[in-house]
Amino acid sequence: MRTGKLTQLMALAFTAFILVTGCSKNNSSPNSSSPTSVTNGDMVLTPAGYMAKSNVHFIEPGFGIRVQDGRLQKVELKSGRMAEDFGEVRIGETHSNSSPLAGTRTDNRLPEVEGWIAYTYWSNPTTTSPITSFTTDWTVPSVPSKKGSQTIFLFNGMQDGTTASSYIIQPVLQWGPSAAGGGKYWAITNWYVSSSQAFFGSLVEVSTGTALTGVMTETSASGSSYNYNSSFTGYPTTTLNATGVPQAFWAAETLESYGVTNTSTEYPPNVDLAMTGIDILEGSTHPSISWTTAQASSGAAQKAVVVSNSSSDGQVDIYFRK
Repeated sequence: MRTGKLTQLMALAFTAFILVTGCSKNNSSPNSSSPTSVTNGDMVLTPAGYMAKSNVHFIEPGFGIRVQDGRLQKVELKSGRMAEDFGEVRIGETHSNSSPLAGTRTDNRLPEVEGWIAYTYWSNPTTTSPITSFTTDWTVPSVPSKKGSQTIFLFNGMQDGTTASSYIIQPVLQWGPSAAGGGKYWAITNWYVSSSQAFFGSLVEVSTGTALTGVMTETSASGSSYNYNSSFTGYPTTTLNATGVPQAFWAAETLESYGVTNTSTEYPPNVDLAMTGIDILEGSTHPSISWTTAQASSGAAQKAVVVSNSSSDGQVDIYFRK
């Protein structure tokens, strides 16, 4: 979420681009695989839907993003030197519905991204024990039998809530093109997407059968300011660091797609994809969690099934077909 989120105004602007299928809500994207061509006018595709091309940025190795004094900045990790300023960002406080009980939250609303087809989510109920690590293992599935203009995103992700102004940080496996590049092959990178800006690391092609481990780690925190690292184990050039952002307390395992017009041929031929080894830590403690499932179209073959709610070795299966 997709996480990841479009405002109401942006959603209206995208109406001409949204293609609704019989089984899911999907956005269409062009055939070409170059980053600049994955556009609808001046819009490019991210794992949080379409965004203005001018607001989507590549963050090369050795650099990260930082929120400081209400502004989004690109910084050199070694020196902390600001390399580029991307302007104001409205990150709000902790985008959640506050519970009457101190130190708890009850934010279980769903993401606003059209492309979230099937997923599970869990919202950490306490503000005092933040998620410090979220790990998931999965294997790159087979290629779709029809290699059309579709884009598929598969990821575990963390958000600071589910409102239109929330952000998502996520290690993403993609099939097809996006603003990060790609084409008719599987590739990985890490993303940070706010309500108005998106950032991604180097895109690396991976083959069917490759074992992946997506990890998000809280590296430090000071007051309401948190620092996170999103990575794929063994692929350092894809890593993305985000500092000075609100606490990410909403976790998800997600299938997101755009431009899928035939779910029988344009998803991987695998029946499902097992998201395994799910490990969530609050410091050194594994919290008690319970995933909630959601899908864009009730009764569709594309669904998420909770196999285990364990926070030390959990499993969620994402189904592409029956």
